[in-house]
Amino acid sequence: MTRPTAILDSTRHVMLVLCLLFGLGAASVGQGAELPTTREVLDRFVAAVGGRAAMEKIESRHFRGTIVQDLSWKDPQHQETPFVAETDAEGLVRYAESSSWQDLPVQDRGEPRNKLRWVMHPRFALEVEQFFPELEVQGREQREDRSVIVLVPRDLPRNHYSLYFDEETGLLAHIGYYNDLEDWQELDGILVPMRWAFSRKGGHTTYVVEEIRTGPAPRAH
Repeated sequence: MTRPTAILDSTRHVMLVLCLLFGLGAASVGQGAELPTTREVLDRFVAAVGGRAAMEKIESRHFRGTIVQDLSWKDPQHQETPFVAETDAEGLVRYAESSSWQDLPVQDRGEPRNKLRWVMHPRFALEVEQFFPELEVQGREQREDRSVIVLVPRDLPRNHYSLYFDEETGLLAHIGYYNDLEDWQELDGILVPMRWAFSRKGGHTTYVVEEIRTGPAPRAH
């Protein structure tokens, strides 16, 4: 005759095995969780940087920083160049590689390139689709040991303009495969990246932002 304690021990063993099996199953489901929609990713990004209301209050910004270049084909290989910029909510960018606000051009000259113009936009998180049109969810990847959701623009080169959103924080971590947004800091209730690193074969170029202020640049217009 089987003792009650033996039956109880056997039942506990079966329950433990079932729990382990279901636990493993739950983990597997978590790893292959359903992907969010493009709208959900972008809305979470807006919330992560501070929210729509906070961003809509910002009409203009001015930036001061340093471009650090470490490129194998340059002589010297390490170079540092100051830059200043003024941007507004309409997308206007006045940019100069100089330490003087007086050197800002009177008009927008069409530079810098698309990605940098977007990062400096006062309402950048609200303007993603203006700079990266027709985004579609490509999938989930691992970048630098972080899980990211990848959005790709339909008509732009995907290796340069795919957007990689950190799944834990909701922040945009990478633009394309060679551009990283780093050192997010709060300004006026909004998180902004203070380092924009562009890597390439033979080196990299990093924009190190030393100052961002709300309002027009401190010079006569």
